[in-house]
Amino acid sequence: MTLSEFAALGEAIGGLAVLVSFFYLAYQLRQTATLERTAGQRELLSRCRDWVELTTVHEGLAKVLQRALANWDSATPEEKERANGWALSAALQAEQALYMWREGLINEASYRGFIGVAVAIAATPGGRHWWANARIPLGDDISDLIDRELESRPPDAPHWTQIFPHLAPSDQGGQERSASENRAL
Repeated sequence: MTLSEFAALGEAIGGLAVLVSFFYLAYQLRQTATLERTAGQRELLSRCRDWVELTTVHEGLAKVLQRALANWDSATPEEKERANGWALSAALQAEQALYMWREGLINEASYRGFIGVAVAIAATPGGRHWWANARIPLGDDISDLIDRELESRPPDAPHWTQIFPHLAPSDQGGQERSASENRAL
């Protein structure tokens, strides 16, 4: 073999190595994107689980939320602060879900679920009063989205007590209200 034949063979092998490296890099990028989506979904769902557990871990929080979400003005200042923290956590999770969904880091169903929870809270009788002030510190994207969702919320949308049955107000005898009574709230 002559020197120019060796050079041509070396160029061909080098070109093939570059091509193989390119395909391997594309594979690694796709695998990294999948891992990022999975990690993002897992992190957001873990935060949601922790948020849901708050009413079982913190004694009395469920009663505070029942009162504040049913009638914001009936809650004490301390109860309003506790309810605000709980509801604002849901709105912040919805905001994170919105941005992660836009980047393709969570799926549509999770995104819709987080938005739906924030809207359900803001749609409660007490939540509407809360939302008027709570939307201010949030990003315009999520605030405007929740406002649009509230405006277009169909009459047959799930009532907040269907999403959070443990937060449904009970009558004076301690019994849960019927679904038709809850819809009237």
